[in-house]
Amino acid sequence: MKRESRTNVRILIALSWIFLVGIPPARAENLKVPFASLSANYAPLWVAHQAGFFRKYGLDAQPIYVSAGSVIIPALLSGQVDMTNMGSAPALTAWARGAELVSVGVGSNRQLHVVMTSSAINGPEELKGKRIGSDRYGSLSDLILREALRYHKLAPDRDVAIFQAGGQPERLGALKSGAVDGAILSGDSAFQAEKLGFHTVIDLSRMPIQYPGSTIVVSKAFLRTRREAVKNFLRGWIEGIKSTRTDKELTIRVLQKYLKTEDPEILAKTFELYKNVHEKIPYPEPKVMGIALKQLSMSIPQASQLKIEDFTDRSLIAELESEGLIARLYGAR
Repeated sequence: MKRESRTNVRILIALSWIFLVGIPPARAENLKVPFASLSANYAPLWVAHQAGFFRKYGLDAQPIYVSAGSVIIPALLSGQVDMTNMGSAPALTAWARGAELVSVGVGSNRQLHVVMTSSAINGPEELKGKRIGSDRYGSLSDLILREALRYHKLAPDRDVAIFQAGGQPERLGALKSGAVDGAILSGDSAFQAEKLGFHTVIDLSRMPIQYPGSTIVVSKAFLRTRREAVKNFLRGWIEGIKSTRTDKELTIRVLQKYLKTEDPEILAKTFELYKNVHEKIPYPEPKVMGIALKQLSMSIPQASQLKIEDFTDRSLIAELESEGLIARLYGAR
C-alpha cells in the first residue's frame, strides 16, 4: 500500500507539472540565450524565464548576461550558444561581413537612451572637447550616441571623445567617479544618475532616430535545423512582452532581480517608461532595420550593397499571429 501511495503521489506531481507548464520537465529542450545589457529593454526575456513561459512551450531557455556583442556573435556562430537577445548593431555588422545570421524578432524600435552630465554642462554644444562614456565600439549605445552627436553638429572622436566604458553599471560608475564628463544611459541607470544630481543634455527619445533594439538573432543554420524550437522561444518571449506591458507586480519583481536595485521609485519609473516600448507584435521590420543598415554603411561600405530582407525573417512571427497567439494574449476578438 505504501509503495502504491508513493507511486500515486509521483503521478499527481507529474500531472500537476503538465497542467502548469504544458510538458513534463524531462522533455524540456535546452537553449542558451545570452542578452547584451542590464537594461529593461530585455525585460520580456527575463519575465518569460522567471514566469515559466518558456517551460510552457517545452523549453529550458537560460538567459545569460554577456555585455559584449563582440563575444556573443562568435559564440552564436560556433554553436556555443543557441540564440541571442541583443541590440541589432553587432549582429548586423557581422552579417554585413559575411556571417550567416538572421533576425526573427525585434522587441523595440524606440530609443530611450539619454546622455547625462553634471550641471556644469548645460547643453549638447558644451560637449565639445569632453569625454563621454559609452559601450564597446559597434554596440547599439555606441552607434546611436554617434548619430546623436552628428545630429547636434558634433563630430564623434574629433569634437567629442568617446570612451568605451562598458555596460550601463560601468558607465554610471565612470560618471560618478569623474572618469568621464558624461555617459549614455537608459532606464534605471539614468534614474539613478538623476538621483545623484546628474541631468540630461541629449534625450534620444525626442530625436528622429529609430533603431531596432532587443533583437532576437539566430544563425541561419540553427533556424534551418531547429525552427520549431525558435518558434517556441518566440511564443514564450511574446508572452513575456505581454506581461511586461501589463503585469506591473511581476515585472517589477523581475526587474529588481536583474537590475539589482531595491529602490521602489526607480523600479516603478522603469516599469512605466518601458511598458509601452515593447512591441505587441514584434516583427523584424525591414524598413527600420534598413535605417540601421544605412548607418552601418558609413563604416562598412559594402553594407550599402546588401538587401536588408536577407537579414530579416518575418515568417515565424507571421505564423504566430495567424495562429491567434497575440489575439489570445491581449483578448482581441
